[in-house]
Amino acid sequence: MFTILTTWISERIITVTAVSVLTVAAVPTTLIIVSHDDHNTVAMIQPADEHSKVVLVSAVKKAGDELITKLNTSESSCSTQVTQAVSTSKVSAKLQPQLTKAKSEIHSGVAPIVAAIKNDENRFANLKFMTPQDEENELAEFNTIAIIALGDDHSTGTITVTCETVLITITETIQITIIQQTPPPCKTESDAD
Repeated sequence: MFTILTTWISERIITVTAVSVLTVAAVPTTLIIVSHDDHNTVAMIQPADEHSKVVLVSAVKKAGDELITKLNTSESSCSTQVTQAVSTSKVSAKLQPQLTKAKSEIHSGVAPIVAAIKNDENRFANLKFMTPQDEENELAEFNTIAIIALGDDHSTGTITVTCETVLITITETIQITIIQQTPPPCKTESDAD
């Protein structure tokens, strides 16, 4: 009788354990990270509730939109510089096709970055579970994109480099387009004889 009871109890415990595991896997849990430093720091990361999720998504959206605004401002500034360089030229009418191409090149440098930011914003907004750490990771990614695209105090960004390349190309085109003719030499009386 004792063996039958033990078998029955162990089968039921296994069944309950299996159900518990399925329940735990379906419900978000708290992740506890223990540091192995001298201070024995403990950090708890919990999935965000609905209100916290809205706050996190809003913060990421705001940061992404601010970066998109900076990129668009940089593109606009670069396009303005290119337009001014062409308009001050003596042959500005002949350079309009190159100006259009230059603005297109500038835009093609900015557009993929803006699209990537919007994709990141959408992906983050559609995460089923998120933590404040997820938000920090996304904001760090946006910061990396900003440094690569716009530069920082120590380096120039790809947008600035693109703008400078386009300006140099236009300057070279202007230099190639302007042709100066030298007048023929004047005849002197000794040449007439």
